[in-house]
Formats: sequence, C-alpha cells, structure tokens
Amino acid sequence: MHRWFVVVVSLVAFACEGGPAQGPFEPAESASRDSSEIPDSWRQARADEARARLAESDAGRLVAAAIEAHGGLDGWLSAGTLRFDFDYQPLANPARRMRTHNEVDLWSAWARQEELPASGNQPLAVLGWNGEEAWITPDADAFPSPARFWALTPYYFVGMPFVAADPGTRYERLPDAPLDGQTFQLVKLTYADGTGDSPDDYYVLYLHPETHRLHALRYVVAYPGFFPEGGHTPEKIMRYTQPTEVGGLLLPGQLDTSAWDPESGAPGEVVTRIEVSGQALGARVPPSVYDPEAGAVVTREL
Repeated sequence: MHRWFVVVVSLVAFACEGGPAQGPFEPAESASRDSSEIPDSWRQARADEARARLAESDAGRLVAAAIEAHGGLDGWLSAGTLRFDFDYQPLANPARRMRTHNEVDLWSAWARQEELPASGNQPLAVLGWNGEEAWITPDADAFPSPARFWALTPYYFVGMPFVAADPGTRYERLPDAPLDGQTFQLVKLTYADGTGDSPDDYYVLYLHPETHRLHALRYVVAYPGFFPEGGHTPEKIMRYTQPTEVGGLLLPGQLDTSAWDPESGAPGEVVTRIEVSGQALGARVPPSVYDPEAGAVVTREL
C-alpha cells in the first residue's frame, strides 16, 4: 500500500529487490477503531463493492476467481488482523538477511513490525504505520529501509491476491503466457492517480486456468522516494509456493524472487527467498498498537 535508507546504492538495491506494498488508504471512519469491532454490515458493504467492481471486466473477474480460490474476500475482511513472520533472505548476501514479525489491521491497513534478532528476544528495531504517521525506534537508522516504505511491504506480498481487490486498482487482461511448464492467465494491476504512495507501480498476476490460484507475481517498484524523476526498477518475478491454510484462507509459505528477462519472457535464477511463517488471523489488536512508541522517530513525509 505504500512505499518508502539511507541514500546508499546497496541499500536502494536491497529495497527494490524486495519491492514495496501498494494500495489505497482506507476511510477515516473505519480506521478509528479496533477492526474486530467493525460492524458486519460495513464488512459486507466493502466486500460487495469490491465484487461489483471486479465483475465489470474479464480481467477483474479473473482476479475475483483467484480471491475465491484462496478463501474469499469475506473471510479475509472478517479476519480483521493478520500476524506473520517474514524472513527475507538475499541468497548471494546472507548478511542482508532480515527477519520481521508483522501485525497488520486488514481493515485500515495499519501495520507494526519488529525486526527479530538472530538470537535472544529483544527486537533490533520496531517500526509502524498508523494511516498518518510512519515511525521507527530506537532511531531512524535502526532498520535498512525507511519505516514508511517497509511497514506494509511484506503484507502486500503475503496478502495477494486479496489486496488486488483494493479500491483504486485497475485491471488489464494480458495474453496467456507460459511459466514453469504451465500456461497461465495473466492480469496486470495498475493504480489510479493518488492511490497510495506509488501509483506507478504495477503487478502482473499469473493465475492457474483451472485452480485459479496465484502462481507468481511480476512487478516493478516506482516509489517516488527512489525515482523522483519518474521511472522504475527492472521487472522481477516472485513465485508463490508452499501454500498454507490459515482460518480458511490460503496464504503463501514461501516467496522466491528472480530477475525477469523481458526479451526471453523468462525468469533468471532465484535471488531472494522469503519464508513466511507463524501466520495467524483474527487477533484482537487495539488501534494504539500501531501508534508510535515512546521516543520513536516519526514522519509524515514519503
């Protein structure tokens, strides 16, 4: 939903390799309360609006089918919250490995993350986003990526294809294409102006023609903080593997990212492996969890 290092080439490459989350902010009236207390009528209205919007095109209907194949939008919104650990492993540079524990409000898209140490229980950094402010503690350099960029990045990848139903998303049917010995249905996601922090990002979903499940996601990062004059990173492709059923929803257990060769239309070797574990839905989390901790560095800027 958003995106956001010190101006060092190696760190920028790291951020672009992982990719940012993308999507719109949610209505203020829904973001002021514990998502577990959102009335069912509000959830139903939001799900109905998304389904109606998806039904307007062939591309949208394919996305709707994918969401249903992964457990359905009603189940996603009713869960209220999502917890998971995100173990980001650049295979060529183990020193840049990052492990974070993520807590996300699925209604408001607020997030809190703790960077987990290799041993012990004390987080190396804590960061978050509450819809207005991004924050990090103990200091601005405690984490390799800015809080606003990274707070929702893991959530957006783990939340596909559910987050593809977010308002402001546009859908384009692309020709079917092969990958890993199977021909997939392709849908490109772009974003209306003003949607999230980086509306020029795009994603291409690889959907199985029979199961409708998401097999892979091709994407670019166009976050203005990295590309103030426009432009974006080269395309990468992320394969979704080891699906895990959690509360009736199908979530990824592993995400493997490769460079994408647009000329050959084929991926290169896997460069980043992300292990997703500890997935849990429905925990009651008060909104204050997402607010800045005492002494945190707070920003409202991209």
